Amino acid sequence: MHFLSPTLLSFLFFSVLCLVQTKSIIEPCTSSFSCPSLLSYLLPWDSKLSEISTRFNVNVSDILAANYVYPITKPTSYANQILRAKSLVKVPIACPCVDGIRRSMSTIYIVQPSDTLASVSDVFGGLVSGEQIKSVNNINPTNPLVNGGKIVIPLPCSCLNNVNNGGNVVYMSYVVQKGESLGSIAIVFGTTVSDMKTVNGLAQAAVDPGDILSVPISGLVECYLLCASIKSISYR
Repeated sequence: MHFLSPTLLSFLFFSVLCLVQTKSIIEPCTSSFSCPSLLSYLLPWDSKLSEISTRFNVNVSDILAANYVYPITKPTSYANQILRAKSLVKVPIACPCVDGIRRSMSTIYIVQPSDTLASVSDVFGGLVSGEQIKSVNNINPTNPLVNGGKIVIPLPCSCLNNVNNGGNVVYMSYVVQKGESLGSIAIVFGTTVSDMKTVNGLAQAAVDPGDILSVPISGLVECYLLCASIKSISYR
């Protein structure tokens, strides 16, 4: 009888999950170590930078650093800057190991009067689905969304040792938009279709709107950790 090594089993588990749940990459983990990651957040409406900061429970200065705004001598002076709807903002988050997979559970949302699971998903740019929010918060007919209630927003993240092709990278969770392809996304973020397929466990280059890809962003590990070098918030 032949037995598979733990390493191979982990790889197969990862690959199967990627194929079964194409909506988002799932990275199995065993270490409690929390590593740096990014979210690619497409603003659902005009928002102040301070509002985005509060929404994701991160510092304004860290958002500025992740988006190459330099120098960051007075982050409070940027706080009231309004970014237009459909602006693409990189949001830095810590990526811990939770129940055997990499995901962020530190974002808390306060339910508004007219909220539904779908509308809360929209608030976070489709980075998390209504079903995921429902599952994590055990929302059901006897435990519904309640105005003023606090719910956990399980955000996707991946680390993959923060290495790609031998170089340091930060992995960014990116929601595929209508009309985009793996090739067009790779060009925007300076990577390759081959790397994108490998990282996301894709057998083919086909992607669908709403899919959440893990994109390797080269050279941002040091930038993120040291909060250095920024140019401007990017717009779409």
